[in-house]
Amino acid sequence: MITISIIKCNSFSQISYNHMIEQLPVHKLSCTCGQKGHLIKHGYYTRSIKVSGHLVALNILRLRCKSCNKTQSLLPDWIVPYSRILFKDHLKIIKTYLDKQSFEPIMVENILIDESNIKYILKIFKKHWKERLSSYRITLDHQLILLCFKYFSRQFMQIKNTSNIFFLTPT
Repeated sequence: MITISIIKCNSFSQISYNHMIEQLPVHKLSCTCGQKGHLIKHGYYTRSIKVSGHLVALNILRLRCKSCNKTQSLLPDWIVPYSRILFKDHLKIIKTYLDKQSFEPIMVENILIDESNIKYILKIFKKHWKERLSSYRITLDHQLILLCFKYFSRQFMQIKNTSNIFFLTPT
């Protein structure tokens, strides 16, 4: 998969995703096999995301590498791979836990996030991420995603060890 970060784009919608794809210099993207410029559009799959009390379907573009034939999903950095909960909500849950605050405001803001989701996110954080972040002195700030890719080659809170490439675009 390829995680795309676009500066000044923190919104969630199919429109913002489509705009990101339209502005993306696909010829500059590398496949996880290391080949650059060999990716072609291959299709879409639907991903459901829990946003503000609604389950929103998002069509995610897949690319196929002409060199190795692997397919790569193009995910914006506001999506955590293999999760239906947005990155910003993962962060809110973890910060709330670390601050020893109530999770009630999070569940009120997005009624699709329940105690079970929160327990699962905290379990993943404690088991896979808390110590890693601490060992590299990574804080939960604006550099989090970039540093997770630098040191761990994956998006923060990504649970599977699937190859993931980070692509920062200035748009």
